[in-house]
Amino acid sequence: MSSQAQNTAGDATRRRYLVHLYSMCEEEKHALHYVLRIQLWGTRPGIHAEYYERLFADEWELIATINRFLPVGSDIRDVFTHVESPEGFFYVLTLNRAEAAQLGWPS
Repeated sequence: MSSQAQNTAGDATRRRYLVHLYSMCEEEKHALHYVLRIQLWGTRPGIHAEYYERLFADEWELIATINRFLPVGSDIRDVFTHVESPEGFFYVLTLNRAEAAQLGWPS
């Protein structure tokens, strides 16, 4: 099998990721930032899972980025009060490599 065929097959492989959305307040500038933390789903409890973060300039960038990966009929704006709460909001999403890279997972 050629390396190009292997890469194409690898991109089609879908895995589950735990996506944690939350906000942080920058007190000096009184600015609210939105953060997406992504890690592989299924890590055993007690094991420190590898995760990556992506920061968003504002809620519109977060909405535009995450909504395309949600199931049909779902909208992040429906849970925004949870995203802005201290605990944030969690999704389990099934993504291919390219989709996960858009959310901050290294490609």
